[in-house]
Amino acid sequence: LLHPCTLAGGRLVFLHKWDAGRALELIEREGVTNFSGVPTMARELVMHPDWATRDTSTLKGIAGGGAPVQPDLVDTIDERLKDSGGTPTTGYGLTETHGIITANTAAWYVAKPASCGPVMPTFDAKLAGPDGEDLEPGPDVVGELCVRGPAVIKGYLNRPEATAEAIVDGWFHTGDIARIDADGFVTLVDRAKDMVLRGGENIGCAEVEAAIYAHESVAEAAVFGVPDERLGEEVAAVVVPREGRDVDVEELRSFVAGRIAKHKVPSRVWVRSESLPQNANGKFLKRQLRDEVLAESEAAAGA
Repeated sequence: LLHPCTLAGGRLVFLHKWDAGRALELIEREGVTNFSGVPTMARELVMHPDWATRDTSTLKGIAGGGAPVQPDLVDTIDERLKDSGGTPTTGYGLTETHGIITANTAAWYVAKPASCGPVMPTFDAKLAGPDGEDLEPGPDVVGELCVRGPAVIKGYLNRPEATAEAIVDGWFHTGDIARIDADGFVTLVDRAKDMVLRGGENIGCAEVEAAIYAHESVAEAAVFGVPDERLGEEVAAVVVPREGRDVDVEELRSFVAGRIAKHKVPSRVWVRSESLPQNANGKFLKRQLRDEVLAESEAAAGA
């Protein structure tokens, strides 16, 4: 953002700390034309009560990155910017690709709000299967997104093993599971790496699980992300108590908060008496577990 704006003679407006009301004040005062931030910020901006009273007519674009933008937010941004002729925008990429791999904007984005857009012309892209085999894109085909091109790093400094793992035959493995449709639009469906993306912050599940396992009453623990309207994802956990012991959820959360950053502490914790489901390799089936507990919660709320 910095260099193009400087080259174009534009003005950059920064906030010391994120505040949607203050942002709207500055948009009006400075005549801001483009807003960029994580989806949480965009949502709070367009849903803020001051939106109706502040002059946002200069805004031509609200961009979201760092985390998936929920489809409903795309529609909301599009509606908010109609009078100014603005559009929602998103992009997907990694540090290893020196910025965006895909971009979705304007009418394309409104038509396909779940997609992060088509691959940039500087990249070739493909889907790889579990064993690294090439997959033919299709509406029901998912695989790890791999890219190659001049913007991909040559490797990690002094880390030949990491380089060999990430870059195979010139293809960089992103670690993200995706789908590519007939129009070449990429939709991210999951992450191969065990992470929770909370408000643009990557949280390693292993770190949270380690903190939970330090509690003397916990026998098993699995951490994963659950949908959250404001942050995109929130950290959640399912725990199984040791035999003869009980786990108090609030006491456990307090215990974990003393070991890791506050934003990494699970906001939702389910306690189960039976062992967690595992695959043949002994790994917890987190996706199945997540679906089960969310279904149980919805059923309980409905009752």
